[in-house]
Amino acid sequence: MKNINTDYSPETQKFEQSVRKFLKKKFGTINKEWEGSLAMLFTNYETFIICKHTIKTDGLTITDRFKTIIKHPLLKVQIDSQIQIVKLLGEFGLTPKALMKLDKQDGTEDNNDPLNEFLN
Repeated sequence: MKNINTDYSPETQKFEQSVRKFLKKKFGTINKEWEGSLAMLFTNYETFIICKHTIKTDGLTITDRFKTIIKHPLLKVQIDSQIQIVKLLGEFGLTPKALMKLDKQDGTEDNNDPLNEFLN
């Protein structure tokens, strides 16, 4: 298994480890061609996490240089990252909808899989 990127936060490292474990279990291997998309997934997840923590600390609104209260600028970044994450998760069959499609295609369903239970 590829080494987990230590440049990411512990939260993202745990997510990366979980995704890689799931893909290896579901498909038997992680193809080299997937690494670029996986890197995008983990980078967007890291961006999402950074935004989440910053917004939690700063609040949903901030005061700009003109002393006007505005919505936090990272909200848009967080939403954009979330959209990309959902798209990439779908590409790898990591959403409930995608999992149902995969299970129908291969005719198997693991009822004891914790990730499957969590997603469904």
